[in-house]
Amino acid sequence: MQREEIRFVQARYHQLNLNAEQAEKVLQFENMKDSQSQTHFFSAWEEFDFEYSVFQSLLNEDQMVQYQQRVGEIREMHIERLIEQDNSNEIWSNQMREQVDYVKNELIPSILSDIPRRATLSLGRDPSKIQYLKANYETFLHDRRKQILVDHFRHNKTYAPIQLQSAMLGHYASCLLPNYAAFESWADEPTRAVLGFVRGTLSRRNSEVTEFYLGKLSESKAFFQQIKEKYNRHFDGWHTWAPDPIPEEDENRNWLMSMLLLDRNAYGFEYPG
Repeated sequence: MQREEIRFVQARYHQLNLNAEQAEKVLQFENMKDSQSQTHFFSAWEEFDFEYSVFQSLLNEDQMVQYQQRVGEIREMHIERLIEQDNSNEIWSNQMREQVDYVKNELIPSILSDIPRRATLSLGRDPSKIQYLKANYETFLHDRRKQILVDHFRHNKTYAPIQLQSAMLGHYASCLLPNYAAFESWADEPTRAVLGFVRGTLSRRNSEVTEFYLGKLSESKAFFQQIKEKYNRHFDGWHTWAPDPIPEEDENRNWLMSMLLLDRNAYGFEYPG
């Protein structure tokens, strides 16, 4: 190992007065921590714990006192950043809540109340396949909720409640109004095969039914655009990210598939308080 690397480590941790052997072990730790991986990475908290476990094993008592003071300050700064970032999420949370309230109280009731059109949309399709897809969509919703919770607490602990609330509102929106594109991406091969079969049976023979559902798509897009413009006023001069638009034919197909997956009980999920 190069002496220059050792000296560089000693300089970076000068307050600990590392000897050459300790500096070498710290360098080994840093190389391991920073090793490249396309699939695995540390959260900030995991990196803190990993570092602490290494330093605890190689520092003497006096050095450990200095280290604990240093790492305590770094953790506090990280917590302050999380809280500051979370406070900035208040506007996004309000926007998401307004969108969910619209979907729950206006859009979905206006769709579910029209039983004849819903029946016609499903006419001629294998009911068992629709039920199979809905059962798998419910599994997707549970899996997605678990992922949201695990990722959130892994990275934020309890310091970003507004961000968590926004994420759970977004998840509930997918319970009310099925996210077909996300479901299709998540699904395993057998489920994708059934999705492909059902998608292939979507027919334009009953133009009245198709126009009704696509009209609801247009209504929802108009509302969401209004909400976007309303809340984007709070971010003058900021660049707000938006997904690339998809071809109209794909958007219409996804919407009709979402209509087939609708569940009037939101798949048993409740409005996140």
